Amino acid sequence: MKIRQDIADMLRAGHSQAAIEKALHVDHRTVSAARVALGLPPRKPGTKPETVEETFARRTREEDGHLIWLGHDYAISTIEGASYSAARWSFQQHHGRPPVGKVFPGCGVKRCVHPCHVEDQPMRQALKAQLARIFGSTA
Repeated sequence: MKIRQDIADMLRAGHSQAAIEKALHVDHRTVSAARVALGLPPRKPGTKPETVEETFARRTREEDGHLIWLGHDYAISTIEGASYSAARWSFQQHHGRPPVGKVFPGCGVKRCVHPCHVEDQPMRQALKAQLARIFGSTA
């Protein structure tokens, strides 16, 4: 196995798995494989990684019936290296299907990721069509 020099240097310097992944933008499997190939001991267990549900709960706040996302971005990363958008994850949990297109809060409250408030593109198009039927086309 070919090992990236920067990963090998950080491993030998004793940096944590998470620090290497973050600093070098690499997957945990890449770092783990390099550790094994270099004959270094397994990483020391730290705090238990959070589930997506735990991260979502920790990074939201209930406010006037809304669920406000507190993170600086909408990303939820998992220990497996996957990354989810908080709004897309919330949508899928509530609707049982992946969203189509961009997901926005239908309630109009900025950064709201309440599962009942997030809408995907087909939902917005359906609402627009329904309003056009009720009030007539404004085009």
